[in-house]
Amino acid sequence: DLENTEDDINEYNSAEGGTEEDKDDKSRSKNLIECSASIMLPFPEDVAFDAFSDLTRQPSWCKYLHSVEYIGLVDDSDMEDKTNNNNNIPLRKSKWTVGVKGLKFSWTSNDTKILRPKRIEWESTSGMKNMGSVEFVPQNSSSSSSVTTATKMTLYFTYVAPRVVSSLFRRSGKVRKYTEDVLLMNMLTDFRDIVMEEKHK
Repeated sequence: DLENTEDDINEYNSAEGGTEEDKDDKSRSKNLIECSASIMLPFPEDVAFDAFSDLTRQPSWCKYLHSVEYIGLVDDSDMEDKTNNNNNIPLRKSKWTVGVKGLKFSWTSNDTKILRPKRIEWESTSGMKNMGSVEFVPQNSSSSSSVTTATKMTLYFTYVAPRVVSSLFRRSGKVRKYTEDVLLMNMLTDFRDIVMEEKHK
């Protein structure tokens, strides 16, 4: 799948078109790129939270991830706000490896907040600079015969794109749009489908 990344990006760039504003990519790539995406899940928030919070499973629904591994727990001395972990769930340290255009790059990350089953937050500590959060909000609907529980899942992701990634786009705005419309939405859609399939087994 990783070999198709450049083709996907080229197709996306072609569809979006280009302008004379496509300059200074190098300086723009140094800026933080803020992205978000949402999806409705046809299952409760606790089911969604438990699946997504298992970080080692992330490559199952994100084809660009090679691996995620736990490398320890966050010490109290590493936490700026010691009240963040409000329900005594250990905060994890992890190493993430991603492949784009046949290249691999990685980073280490710390959980900064885990509020089961509502929210998870994280921030990188080395490698590719990034931070983000995911939240799960129940959406209850009822009829005369039944009550259906669904969940709105929203993923927020802020990062500095590696230069090799930025260079594939004509301008940094397209990095954000591609991340939201393709990378994040594909990941959320695959997450929904995989968890649904597991629930029906």
